[in-house]
Amino acid sequence: MESLYLLSVLLLMLAVGAVGCLLHWMVGRIQRRMEKRALPPTEAGADTEYSLRLKRLLIAWGAKGAQTLIWVLYFVLLLRMLPHTRTQFGTVSEQLWFTFTQFIDWLADRGVITIVVIAVTIFLMRFASALIKASFELVERRALSAGVERVRRRSQTLSGIARGTAQAAIFFIGFMVLLQQLGVSITPILASAGIVGIAIGFGAQSLVKDIFAGFMVLLEDQYGVGDVIKVSETAGTVERLTLRATWVRGLDGALTTIPNGTINQVSNFSREWLRVVLDVEVAYDEDLDRAMRVMLETARQMKEDMPLDILEEPAMLGVDKMTSDSMILRLAVKTAPARQPEIGRDLRRRIKLAFDREGIKAPPGRQIVLAAPPREREAAAVEQLAGLSQAKTEERR
Repeated sequence: MESLYLLSVLLLMLAVGAVGCLLHWMVGRIQRRMEKRALPPTEAGADTEYSLRLKRLLIAWGAKGAQTLIWVLYFVLLLRMLPHTRTQFGTVSEQLWFTFTQFIDWLADRGVITIVVIAVTIFLMRFASALIKASFELVERRALSAGVERVRRRSQTLSGIARGTAQAAIFFIGFMVLLQQLGVSITPILASAGIVGIAIGFGAQSLVKDIFAGFMVLLEDQYGVGDVIKVSETAGTVERLTLRATWVRGLDGALTTIPNGTINQVSNFSREWLRVVLDVEVAYDEDLDRAMRVMLETARQMKEDMPLDILEEPAMLGVDKMTSDSMILRLAVKTAPARQPEIGRDLRRRIKLAFDREGIKAPPGRQIVLAAPPREREAAAVEQLAGLSQAKTEERR
């Protein structure tokens, strides 16, 4: 009789185990489908990508929890059906039932207030996030209508920072209220948080300075990714910008990391317009009016060839300096952002070719007199005297 009971229990547990395996597989399949839906789009911003990663992490945790719960229930059922553990399980079940009744009593006493606090905290977090996101989306629409792509990227970054800060503050306040409702004293927690904050403030002053400086860079839109800037002796294209540091790729390919807190002065070559100021030396015996006319006509012809790169009519500023052997003519050309170096090189090449066609000469090269050392001068004087004496001897003969 007992063998038949054990056989029936074994068959039942096998059947329940098969059902558990099926449920485990179904939970994994649902998890994969939800993760595919939460895949970040190809052109998503950093904030959108981070939120989708958080969603995928929560999906994975929920799936693992569901699978763990399935097998916990399976083993509980196994212990409940086996005759050797049924009596012990009965005592465990009684203890669980007592704990459950205590939880119901607590829920009737303070549970309502706790649920209200949790619900209000979640609502305020979502409301603050939606409000900040809507405000920055309004700025993005105005920026996109004006064709400013960099403003859209900046507003997305600032939106993510503002939403994260607001949600963290609301969560902390709600968590403290919840602990107080649960009967936990929050005074030691607040004191510990204050001490930890002071310690972090003293130990990470440079980090806090970098983060604050990076926030001001983003807020004031001093520069962005893709801009050509110069910081101290470092010049190049901004490849990455965070709250802590700026990554600049130089012309030689070197990637320089600059902490934002160390940036005191920055030159941006990608804003609105730049200007090529070209100084050309000509000789004194050349016709200045003709040289200036050739330079100006060359610059105007270049503007016709490159109307998008040269924004205004070139301006001949005239004679800028007069040196001992040349006159310096100055020409100014207003160019598009980040196009100054290419325009300047091409303009110099064209002016050189135009001067060659018109026969306009550069100033003659300077003659450099090198004084010989004293010993060499004495040897040269001895050789000169020897030559003179030999010449006189020949004349006498």
